[in-house]
Amino acid sequence: MKEVDWLELWRELVTRNKRPKTDKRLVERYRAHSRKRTERPDPLLEVVLKEMDELDAVIEIGPGTGRWTIPVAKRVRSVTAIEPSAGMVDILRENLNHAGFHNVEILSQTWEDASPSIHDAVMCSHGMYGSPDLAAFVRKMERFARKSCWLALRLPPGNGIMAELSLKIHGCRHDSPDAVIAWNALYALGIHANVLVEEGMENWVNDTLDDAFSRAKRHLRLETDETKYDDLIYSTLRRRLSFSNGVYIWPDGMRSALLRWSSHRKD
Repeated sequence: MKEVDWLELWRELVTRNKRPKTDKRLVERYRAHSRKRTERPDPLLEVVLKEMDELDAVIEIGPGTGRWTIPVAKRVRSVTAIEPSAGMVDILRENLNHAGFHNVEILSQTWEDASPSIHDAVMCSHGMYGSPDLAAFVRKMERFARKSCWLALRLPPGNGIMAELSLKIHGCRHDSPDAVIAWNALYALGIHANVLVEEGMENWVNDTLDDAFSRAKRHLRLETDETKYDDLIYSTLRRRLSFSNGVYIWPDGMRSALLRWSSHRKD
């Protein structure tokens, strides 16, 4: 039996899923995402906040609109937010000013290019999916953290529709980088991360079967004019989607896992 190279699998999925995004499109996407996220509680963030000390200095990688930044800034001494998108930086500053927090420094850089000072903790919530070299990403987190490192990643169901289709089409049940791959990759690096999984899941819904079909092709990174797998996708959706209250309900959906480990840094 061939052993899975989890770091290489992460790299392959990042490369396959990478598509150019304009700053404007990125901002629009995150505005919509942020609105959805603020409507639901975030138990993983609550765990992070409980572990933070009021004297801590924290690095946040890829803060986006500040979903985690603002609550953490309220809890700790200071936050250094590292965000490469100029559009996202503008929204983050706007949200921070509106919330009245002035203990956040923003570095408009990628994590790979950033050179912050040593902080107490380094965290990243869904901001690592575009980084193909996960080993370099987390090793740098460790270098800049005195105490702890935190990663929040999506956790799709292993028996979901996307897992089934991805396995049949791409030969792997993971259609994109996720928490399962990350945990195993960290384990291969000798990092034994603690894991906390959100209870329950916010299932995807679509108004029509065609909308569900478009969603599946998008997640599978299949071009709209690529028809080779259309019959397979439609037949799988008809078999596995449930229909209730006028919408199609997926067994797949939104759920995250939190990976936490000590940095063991020696100053």
